[in-house]
Amino acid sequence: MFVVIRTYRAGGRPEEIAQRVGEGLVPILREQAGFRAYYAFVSEDGRPVSVSVCDSRQAALRANERAQAWVSANLKDLIPDPPEVTMGPMLVDAATYEEAEERRSSQAEPWVDGGV
Repeated sequence: MFVVIRTYRAGGRPEEIAQRVGEGLVPILREQAGFRAYYAFVSEDGRPVSVSVCDSRQAALRANERAQAWVSANLKDLIPDPPEVTMGPMLVDAATYEEAEERRSSQAEPWVDGGV
């Protein structure tokens, strides 16, 4: 899994931004191969922030390109500047950590657990 965080300069009217993003950008992202999740919020310092989760770096790059193009075309009046982008591989996912641990355990080589 790969995570992309986009932090924008302070923008106005967060409810309008959320509505436009939900109606316009989210359906586009959902169609992308490897797309898993999208979250958006306004930080405590008033800046819009979005978080995308994808299967791979390539999928994350594609989603990021789509998001930037969409924001430029549809939110220029509310978010005129490009975001600061931070991205990297996900190391821990608390929601699925136990499931992943079980998969890792079941795939262990037999000699590791006292087998052969």
